[in-house]
Amino acid sequence: MHIAEIDYISNTTDSPLHRLKPISKMTFTLFVMASFIISSELAKLLVLTGFVLVLFIIGNIPYKKVFHLVLYPLFFSLLFAVIRLQQSYILASIIILKACGTALTMILLISTTSYVDIFGVLSKFLPKLLVDILLFTYRSLFILVGQIENLLKSMKLRGGYKSFNIIRNMTNIAGAIGILIIHSYEMNERQFQIYALRGYEGGLPITVENWSLKRDDVFLILSSLIILVGMVIPWNLS
Repeated sequence: MHIAEIDYISNTTDSPLHRLKPISKMTFTLFVMASFIISSELAKLLVLTGFVLVLFIIGNIPYKKVFHLVLYPLFFSLLFAVIRLQQSYILASIIILKACGTALTMILLISTTSYVDIFGVLSKFLPKLLVDILLFTYRSLFILVGQIENLLKSMKLRGGYKSFNIIRNMTNIAGAIGILIIHSYEMNERQFQIYALRGYEGGLPITVENWSLKRDDVFLILSSLIILVGMVIPWNLS
């Protein structure tokens, strides 16, 4: 999934989008995602998708490192699009654009905003325990991804994966998943002991720099609000 690369891009890249406040970018993401969800017109979805792609250019986000994440919603949306294709190709295209556009909007957020800033904003609106769970899950994801990669490499080097032996492959994969679950449980216990020794009693001190919005932040929020209103108002293209 290359989550580490996305985290690196969000923390080291310098662009107009990276310099904006987290609250303004999260508000923009919320409104744009809502626009993708409520809109059912192909022309609107195409324009909105193009707008999001332009923001990737403004944010200096390398397409090759993040666009593979769109393949996941694209694959699952194709299953529903095939069903709708029997009625109209426009309906099928709308389903695909909704899924991919929403995913692109979220990728834009995590590629331009540090996860610490995102959780800092969430901590102002959500219970501290829930924010802690989300933060611990995100941090553990890096370790689990590394363990999965090492397990797959070990399986291939030791002959545990054969191209034409499905039964043996499934058996070895099931064993690898079992080992991963055990490692995950042990890692969870170690993390709990580490935080308990450091005085953790629920609620990590996550803060954002400040909540004062600048002109660019206000412009971003207003533009997202205009987009949302534009998605609701029907377009007369005749």
